[in-house]
Amino acid sequence: MRQNTITLSLLCAAAAVAADQILFPNTTGPYRVGSKILELVDYSRDDIYSLFPQPRDLMTTLYYPIDDNQTTCDIDTLYTPQLGIYLDLLASAPLGTFREFALPSCVNAPLAHPDLPLVLFSHGYKGSRLLYAGFLQEFASHGFNVLAVDHPHDALVVEYPDGRAVYNTLDENVVGAVEQDLDVRTQDMIFALNSMNNSTITSQIPGLSPRKLQTSRVGILGHSFGGSTTFQATVNDTRFVAGTLFDGPFWGFANQTGTDAPIMLLAALQPSSEDWVMEWTTTWPRLRGFKRWFDVAETLHLSFDDIPLLAEILGADLSETVGNVTGTRMIEIESAFATSFFNQFLKNVTDGLLDGKQAEKWPEVSFVMN
Repeated sequence: MRQNTITLSLLCAAAAVAADQILFPNTTGPYRVGSKILELVDYSRDDIYSLFPQPRDLMTTLYYPIDDNQTTCDIDTLYTPQLGIYLDLLASAPLGTFREFALPSCVNAPLAHPDLPLVLFSHGYKGSRLLYAGFLQEFASHGFNVLAVDHPHDALVVEYPDGRAVYNTLDENVVGAVEQDLDVRTQDMIFALNSMNNSTITSQIPGLSPRKLQTSRVGILGHSFGGSTTFQATVNDTRFVAGTLFDGPFWGFANQTGTDAPIMLLAALQPSSEDWVMEWTTTWPRLRGFKRWFDVAETLHLSFDDIPLLAEILGADLSETVGNVTGTRMIEIESAFATSFFNQFLKNVTDGLLDGKQAEKWPEVSFVMN
């Protein structure tokens, strides 16, 4: 069964939040970070989940390093209006509570380093690209251009510039639904990558044109069902040269064919399903490239999105839902291991972390298998 990234227990903690703007922590990497929201419409592909014919329409956010000397920095609210209202209603919180959260990244600042690697991100089932923004901006600050993709009808809600909102409509209990959705998600990621070569799209990215992003060799990263999407994408499109899964099961035909791409699995010590552990173990010999499997102590499945960080900001005890590692520490762990992995396979820079060097800095992380 796929896991819902939203938990009511977190939302109920929001009612006590004051009406002032609530900023996420600053990034810690060597680069300042900007962000740009991009709508990507795939006119070659119908949205099979829509009630009326229309092309597949994705909302994405690009996080990217900006110039150290950038003098202006506009900070905007993180959660979109309908997502904010949805969270407020679930929490019985005052309307506008969740609209007060904001990232310190500079909205629409010029992208400064198109030469840095591109990594795509896929969210968990019933999640949202916005519920990983704390991690994504931190990861980008370590030298990556990161494109986070929403999957309409799978995501909790996707909102568009013209005011439309598409909510989750999928029934995972229908036979074949998971396999179909995985195929749609994988096509979403391939189209998103193709769009980073489309001048109509890239001309919207401040500071980029006429320069281009590096799209021939990219990374892919995902949590939960986004991890399944990551794994499958490395088989469907060889431009995805390396993939990282945050507690994501090996689903799709890729678990039979395996992949040549380097793969890293950062897993919860208590995964949501023992079937996942069996799938990881059974599929592991079919991974023909570099591979590393790590467990993170005192974590649960929802430890790998921004929910632990939101709980920390709100002062809520959600250890029964998100484990006992603080949100700040989880982002440090995720970012350190993702940075080490993608540095190795996209920048040819190896720091030894994935082979145990400086393991004392990360006592929560234990090596399982290579």
